[in-house]
Amino acid sequence: MCLTVDVETYSGDYDRDVYGEGLGLPFILDTCRRHGLAATFFVETLGATRWGMAGVQRICEDLNSAGQDIQLHIHPVVAQVEWVSDRYDVLWMHDEPTQKRLIELGRRILADCTGRPVEAFRVGDFAANRDTLTAMDHLGILVGSNRDLDTKCSTRSQLNEVFPIRNDVSRLGRIVDLPTSAFRSPLRFLDGPYRHMQVNALGTGEMTDALVRMERAGYACATILTHPGEYFRASGGRLVPIWKNCRRLERLLDFLIAHPSMPVRMVRDCAGTELGCLVSPPELRLSLGWALYRVWEQSLDRVRRRMGRRGF
Repeated sequence: MCLTVDVETYSGDYDRDVYGEGLGLPFILDTCRRHGLAATFFVETLGATRWGMAGVQRICEDLNSAGQDIQLHIHPVVAQVEWVSDRYDVLWMHDEPTQKRLIELGRRILADCTGRPVEAFRVGDFAANRDTLTAMDHLGILVGSNRDLDTKCSTRSQLNEVFPIRNDVSRLGRIVDLPTSAFRSPLRFLDGPYRHMQVNALGTGEMTDALVRMERAGYACATILTHPGEYFRASGGRLVPIWKNCRRLERLLDFLIAHPSMPVRMVRDCAGTELGCLVSPPELRLSLGWALYRVWEQSLDRVRRRMGRRGF
């Protein structure tokens, strides 16, 4: 199983958007530390061309100090370079040479900040296509995480039907890709056909129940997504925790350390591994009971916000 965190800002305010005055990235790192788990942090680096290197450098130093894995994440819309402009933040809208230049630029910035080679890549909104795979191959980045069936959540992957194994770890040529795990929703009128495994999107019961059933169904790897901004919000001119999501992450990691058959590994460790699945595993449907509980939990959270109460 892989726990992945996208670390990004669209404004250049790293203190607020990433650190959340101690409620964002520091909360995730502290929670991982207390559980003795390491995640893969996909750090957006093209922002350094617009706002300078200090923000990205600080993030990488903190992740290195915490013993976490650091890999490449880019959002073309934040890049400030003469040779490209991207108002839509969709990497696959660019031709393969331009994609390669953007990925290479992001890789060089990240390598300068970490002193380590980049081994895995995830583009913003999963907006990758076959040209992205070609660019990655040319650059020697052989692990990606650029698929997600839950297209309702503004994901723009063009690779969901390209890899031979759907919704699980798969190889195409030299590239291994880990999709964010997605499930059929029993609440299509609310969720659309799929709901993906993101802390902000699924309740703890949904995630843990789905992980157990994925293991039984023979999935090679579950991939969970989260962001620092999922754990805090603005209220009354200050930032406050989103306790619902804080609980979810705490309880999810409690579950993982209690189930050693589901070890958390780095995304980079999937490079060069032999994949056990030859056919796509069955699509799983989220539990109706746990889905309804999630809707109730979110409704209760909204009521608490309006009442100015907090509950952990």
